[in-house]
Amino acid sequence: MVSRAGRRYTLLAVALGSSLAPFMVAGLTVAIPTVGEEFATDPVTLSWIPTAFFLAAAMFLIPFGRIADIYGMKRLFLIGLAVYLVSALIAALAPTAAVLIGARFFTGAGAAMIFATSFALLGLVLPDSERGTALGINIAASFAGFALGFLAGGLLTYYSTWRVLFLVPLPVALLAIGIIRQNLPGECALSGGTRPDLPGIVLSTTTILLVMVGLSTLPAMQGAAALAAGFAALAAFITRETRTRDPILDLRLLSHNLPLALANGAVLIYTAASFASIYLFSLYFQYVQGFDARLAGGILLATSLITASLVGYAGRLSDRGSPTGVAMAGIAMTVAGLAVLSFIGPAMPVSVAVLALALLVAGTAFFQPPVYSTVIGAAERAMYGVAAGLVETMRLLGMTVSMAVTIVAFAFFFGSTEIAGENAPRLLESMQVLFRIYFVLAVASLPVTYLAGRAGGSAP
Repeated sequence: MVSRAGRRYTLLAVALGSSLAPFMVAGLTVAIPTVGEEFATDPVTLSWIPTAFFLAAAMFLIPFGRIADIYGMKRLFLIGLAVYLVSALIAALAPTAAVLIGARFFTGAGAAMIFATSFALLGLVLPDSERGTALGINIAASFAGFALGFLAGGLLTYYSTWRVLFLVPLPVALLAIGIIRQNLPGECALSGGTRPDLPGIVLSTTTILLVMVGLSTLPAMQGAAALAAGFAALAAFITRETRTRDPILDLRLLSHNLPLALANGAVLIYTAASFASIYLFSLYFQYVQGFDARLAGGILLATSLITASLVGYAGRLSDRGSPTGVAMAGIAMTVAGLAVLSFIGPAMPVSVAVLALALLVAGTAFFQPPVYSTVIGAAERAMYGVAAGLVETMRLLGMTVSMAVTIVAFAFFFGSTEIAGENAPRLLESMQVLFRIYFVLAVASLPVTYLAGRAGGSAP
């Protein structure tokens, strides 16, 4: 049994760990135009800098979730923090865009270890009555990381260099490591005695890699070939997991648990609809409106503070009332914001675009805590690591899909042409198309979320 002080310190360390990746993602988002200028890259290559992170995190989340169940969540959480340290140093010293993309992929692998264990650790050390609030606090820390990343990205890029961004998280990671080692005794290995399914790990990671690379390179023939190979790997993975004694993902967890399956589906669809908007707005502010990195980062900071301030409140609402109602209210906010942004153009005042973005991110604050609480609550304790890894995989797959759609749109509108001031009308055209696609996806997430709540007995 973990003491009350130990629970508080665990929450603090997990919150710190959960803030690191968002900090680097947000800071780099603001700095993306400057990075593109330094490395002279086209929009498609530039988009792979954030996409590589989400791709790696999505690939390794489920395997690391199962590995954490077997060998210990505390151990894997600490290894993930160490990977953050090394990959951040590589990114800070990257001489080319290719090295930076590789470093971000490495960071994504470390993030997978953190994401696969953070919610599960909280679920294990905290009582059920505090779970929603704790998850809300942890998600708030993630959004706080985004907010600080936007601030640091703008200021450091304007006054110094984007490379310093990757040095800022190092002491935070060291602090989180120290807190966990000092205040969380023992280990949390709920499925000890079993072995990780190595063939299943290879098939699952290969599936995600091939599908996402295929999506991002459509409509080229190699994209279609990668997709076909990815679906073949998926079929082999399903066959393997239904026959092995110790699968990395027990498919019965989904086939026999409708609330869990639907909630994960809602996370995937909603995240695909909402995530890339922040990336697009960084480009919009700096290429269309002509703002410098400092001002662009300040605006994105303000919208992130809205989310961080609301997400804890949303967690408490989900504890006291209907989690499904809270999540659907968040989706409605996002749908409204995307409806406005679908008509973004030269005539739209920047204030209207910013207000629509604020509505979108506020919706995210209300969507995440209740849906995540539903996922953890629907899983058995021995499968907390896998359940946490699964929902985070859906979130990161959604992010990757969102960025893959963006890459396809940029390839269509820009080709190998660099984004520059004279191409601002082309950027606005691509944003209109993208926001309309995201609007359709956000609307589609509404019935899935409702059905997840109804299956679990919490629909409004």
